Amino acid sequence: MFFAYFELAASLFILLMAFQIWTRHYENKLARFFGLFALVAFLAAILTYSYRIAFTLDLARDINRISASLWAFVFAMYAHFALLFTKNESFLKRRLAYFLLYLPPALVSALFIFTNLMYQRYEIQAIGIVSQPAPLYSLFMLETFGFCLWGIILLFSFARRTQQKTEKSQAVLILIGSLIPVTVGVVGDQLFPLIFGARITPPTVVFDIALMNFFIYLAMRRYSLFAISPALAAETIIETMPDSLLVTDLEGHILFLNEDACKFFHCPAEEVVGRNIADLFKERGKFDKLYGEVADKKLVIERFQADLIDPRGEKIPSLINARLLREKVIGETLGIVFVVRDIRG
Repeated sequence: MFFAYFELAASLFILLMAFQIWTRHYENKLARFFGLFALVAFLAAILTYSYRIAFTLDLARDINRISASLWAFVFAMYAHFALLFTKNESFLKRRLAYFLLYLPPALVSALFIFTNLMYQRYEIQAIGIVSQPAPLYSLFMLETFGFCLWGIILLFSFARRTQQKTEKSQAVLILIGSLIPVTVGVVGDQLFPLIFGARITPPTVVFDIALMNFFIYLAMRRYSLFAISPALAAETIIETMPDSLLVTDLEGHILFLNEDACKFFHCPAEEVVGRNIADLFKERGKFDKLYGEVADKKLVIERFQADLIDPRGEKIPSLINARLLREKVIGETLGIVFVVRDIRG
């Protein structure tokens, strides 16, 4: 019975990879899809573990209907992931793309859920409850083989044609990490049982998909596919830009300032955050004019000249750029961004 607990460990390993990518790199489209792919794989794997230790054969059959259906979609999602990774998004924009991708697993899933044609019996063995496939199970084998082969061919072709070294290394690592478990899984879990009428090797699908996910995860983490995200790029730009940057709400209260702004005002961020930016202007009228142009007239202001003062009272002649900060999707105004440059000699 230890076999089932190894399946449980592999299932949780898949979930861990999905959770890490989903939470840390949600803004990356490919990362989101990998997280979704790994999550569906986890659900299929944990249900496979569950039917392995079910109390009765009938319960095992009912659980396996769902787990097998999810496996059918996992392999289609692998091909979908390969399309995204290899930048074949033009295919996905076609009208029938998703129909072609997900109709086969939907039909195979319907056979698993609504009929008894895919399995001929269930048996209690030393490793737990095991299903013995019926001849119609070959449809599932063809679906698995077809989608996985499609994904592998896409990766192989991409690795050959791309000029970018990192992408080539990623594609090769994912290719190798897919080819091995797919070969083991299709031959051992699907082809041999159909040929011999019984499972002559322990089922490996949970471990195969865990290994495939691990290689994908390893390739992307190792070569920083997810690390270079818009959020990280923006954060790096903000912290390395030569000018002082301050972000306020619409009332002018300072919400954020970068490291250069702290140096500009000769104080730690805690002394400035929460204050009204108007307090940093030597002449209140200058601030009111700038604020009116940006907040009321919604203009983008560049090279606005004004004298600022730091918390110690030192005057700092400055050039200021200012514009509204808007939410990208719905266009809601969130605050104001000020970029300040010291123009002292």
